[in-house]
Amino acid sequence: MKKNIIIMLALVIALTAGLWFWVSYQEKNVPATPTASDIVLFYGKECPHCQDLAKFIEEKKIAEKVGFDSLEVWHNKANSDVMLERAQECGFAKEQLGVPFLYAKGKCYIGGPDVEKFLTQEAGI
Repeated sequence: MKKNIIIMLALVIALTAGLWFWVSYQEKNVPATPTASDIVLFYGKECPHCQDLAKFIEEKKIAEKVGFDSLEVWHNKANSDVMLERAQECGFAKEQLGVPFLYAKGKCYIGGPDVEKFLTQEAGI
């Protein structure tokens, strides 16, 4: 009986600590990052696919050839809302979204391969 109480207490403490960490890690009331480009790359800071795409963009020097803005959406709700608006323009539901997500000239591209293909063509390489 005493062992069960200790396990329950440890579980409650772990869940409380996890919730506190998650809430404190979220950026609150951060405005959307302004964009000036008709090409916007939405990404998540810790997203491994986004990190792979960032390496691709750097290696191919895409940013030197294609003007685009980047918006982080995992820690910025306002940027996430912008991504959702752009996705809805393309007919995507919230449940269909993931990052990397590219909104380019009124069209949407989801996932590294589709984004890489668009950027490669746009860069002329």
